[in-house]
Amino acid sequence: MKDIAQTLNEKAKNLAADYLRTEGELLLLLIEMRRQRVFPVLNYSGIFDYCERALKLSRAQAYYFKSVAEKSEEVPEIKEAVLQGELTLSQARRIVPVVTKANHEQWIKKAKTLPQKDLEREVTAINPKAKVKEKIRPLSLKVSELRAVVDRETEENLRALQDLLSQKLGKAATVADVIAWAAKVTRQKFDPVKRAERSRSVSLGKSPKMGRHPIPLSVKHPVVKRDDWRCTYVSEDGRRCEEKRWLALHHVREVARGGLNTVDNLRILCRSHHKLVHASS
Repeated sequence: MKDIAQTLNEKAKNLAADYLRTEGELLLLLIEMRRQRVFPVLNYSGIFDYCERALKLSRAQAYYFKSVAEKSEEVPEIKEAVLQGELTLSQARRIVPVVTKANHEQWIKKAKTLPQKDLEREVTAINPKAKVKEKIRPLSLKVSELRAVVDRETEENLRALQDLLSQKLGKAATVADVIAWAAKVTRQKFDPVKRAERSRSVSLGKSPKMGRHPIPLSVKHPVVKRDDWRCTYVSEDGRRCEEKRWLALHHVREVARGGLNTVDNLRILCRSHHKLVHASS
């Protein structure tokens, strides 16, 4: 029995060593893919999107790789510590909120030597927001739990809105009521699709001018509704980009080449695909 235990023990240790080595190699590869701007070509918005959808990693793992990769641009010593096996990806991720080029030796040493809870206490003492990770956790089909850290000003704003909503409803409003109300009102006001849907602006029939000019709402709103305020880039396999952030209106025919501010000549692209399209044109 002792021989079997020793054999399994050695096998587990070897697999663990391989796992940690592979973790570092994947981090390095993701950093290189980002540097080479590979993700937009593959129709992914970045490291997090690629890790979650292409590599099938959990959201937590995708976040670890993203946060450590981004911090490594500023503090490459973190990447090296992971590659050398001095830090696990999890340990590196925990010091991301506080590590800098100036203090990296101190924090890498703490990450290597301190137990997880003690390390978290040290990080939280410097950056209290690092203690709680933002998340929305489903509780049922219709209800989710929201967890986030807010500063004092935001707390005061929430309390003030709670009073206003209570007055409006004629009964005591909860913080959840306030968040739901504020989210609905804010989206109605700022969501480009919502604004386009309720817009009554129509083209006056004027011919668009040559050259670069502000895009009128009578042109912008139909583009937003048509593209659903989402990147329109389609990869070779026919899959449309899912990014709904960092968007811009792109001229299919460039303004410098006579392109006009017309609905047919405009499309929505995310920042990564916008750069990719211009680079390839």
